[in-house]
Amino acid sequence: MSPSLLLVHGWGFGAGVWHPVRRALAPAKVRTLDLGFYGSPNLTLPPEDSFVAVGHSLGFLWLTRQLEYPDFAARCRGLVAINGFCRFSRAPDYPLGVAGRILERMAARLKEEPVEVLSLFQRQGGLERPLSIPAESLNPHLLADGLNWLAEWDTRALLAAWTRPLLVIASSDDRVVTPEMTRAQFDHLTPNPLHWLPDGGHLLPLSRPERCASLIHSFFRACAS
Repeated sequence: MSPSLLLVHGWGFGAGVWHPVRRALAPAKVRTLDLGFYGSPNLTLPPEDSFVAVGHSLGFLWLTRQLEYPDFAARCRGLVAINGFCRFSRAPDYPLGVAGRILERMAARLKEEPVEVLSLFQRQGGLERPLSIPAESLNPHLLADGLNWLAEWDTRALLAAWTRPLLVIASSDDRVVTPEMTRAQFDHLTPNPLHWLPDGGHLLPLSRPERCASLIHSFFRACAS
């Protein structure tokens, strides 16, 4: 059975962020997971078959965390990071990371002004007009969990042990995951997995869906062959 594509969104979004990419990938077999920031989560993996996993931002961190589980690692034929990372927050061995106080401020404001926090994040990511976010659709507990993941998770060792194909799609004008952060995490890997887009910000699945889909499609074909 040929593998499927498995897409995981980033913090503050839902599976719908992949709609433009999915349209460009048609007719490929594509499944999306949902971390539950809006409504109920859906984390059911494709039954039994293998897959190539694509994660945007926090979604890639979440995917690499799953490499701890033998079934996931065995069935995953390849990994794609879009604006992705294995460590987001600052650490003694990762001084380029985001300061913990920034995530703490976001978590504190999230309790009082969740829609404003998400709108500001989207603008920083490159959206001139943030997406409409109905407050009643938000899951504040899982959004707070996501901020904790960004503050605490570190999957660099898990990725270092990964021996299957890897593609990292990054933007030179990403203000959330800066080029310096991206290079520090991926530039030393062999073969070098980095593919740079000149612009598009932090939300490449929305700003450059056709380019993302083209790169994913080429990578997927190589993994499936």
